[in-house]
Amino acid sequence: MRAGISTETLPSGATLVSRRNLIQVAGVTLVSTSLLGLTGCAGGPGMATLLGLPRADVGPVAPTTVAGVPVGLLDGGTKPIAVAPPGSMDPVAHSVADTLFWGEQLMEHAMFFAMLMPGPELAGPRGEAERFQRQWADHLAKLRASTMTPANYVAQNNQTISLANALIDYKTRMEAAETGGQIHSLVWPMFFAHTRNEAVRFTQRLAQLNSGNAAFDRREVIPFWADKMEEHSLFVSHLLDPSEKTLKEAAETSAGLFDKLEETSAKGPAATAAQTIINFKVAAERGIQTGQIKSIIHPALADHVRREAVRFKDELDRAP
Repeated sequence: MRAGISTETLPSGATLVSRRNLIQVAGVTLVSTSLLGLTGCAGGPGMATLLGLPRADVGPVAPTTVAGVPVGLLDGGTKPIAVAPPGSMDPVAHSVADTLFWGEQLMEHAMFFAMLMPGPELAGPRGEAERFQRQWADHLAKLRASTMTPANYVAQNNQTISLANALIDYKTRMEAAETGGQIHSLVWPMFFAHTRNEAVRFTQRLAQLNSGNAAFDRREVIPFWADKMEEHSLFVSHLLDPSEKTLKEAAETSAGLFDKLEETSAKGPAATAAQTIINFKVAAERGIQTGQIKSIIHPALADHVRREAVRFKDELDRAP
């Protein structure tokens, strides 16, 4: 338990930072040098909240086998987070792990779009989103039932790329329609763009694996994930109830932190920032699930963005 933070125990044995204690951390004395180096200051309850949260551990990697290939699973809350085995440079193992992880994320993107497109006037684009959700669920089921080998993994990756490209096209069309006033959904144009960029990066990663290269490059990993974590923080800030002023400030502080992180490839500050956002998202998810935090954030969305923060940390750990 960190200074100034108390927890309550859930029946499952998990701990949950209470809303009252989550925001009463202005007197916290633990200050991260890495975070201060990025932000330039330690002031404000937003920074105090981020620095005062208990550490959320997500490891170790649990070994398993999918599609006949060894992969690993990290603590995923509602869903486990697929990663390659520690130290693995096998493009087949990475292909399976990346498809399991990003396939779930893209499937949920489609689910969120459908949730945020109510009413008969949006039946067309909502129906498209629901079809993508089913297609990704079927694709993942086929992957789990298959056997991926060095001889066939490229062909299977290309099938995944084709399906992802169709969803990328949908996200691009919907962003343009929302921005241009052709549709009026509850999906921000930034959310269409955010999820499209994630899908594009996934297809690029599979193309890299098709060439036999499974390495992560810190110069790519940090800017990409910093941008995504910044946007997650902005989403959270705008979905919290207006009365959650301190948590909104913490989310805005987090967005500023990751905005600055995009400008550096230094691993130390990135690792500190990644762990900090995991801590924040874990505490927020638990508060949302129990109703201790007022918001219009669906628990599935809270879990979705938390899994991506964990994946950021895993990729950073693997990047030289």
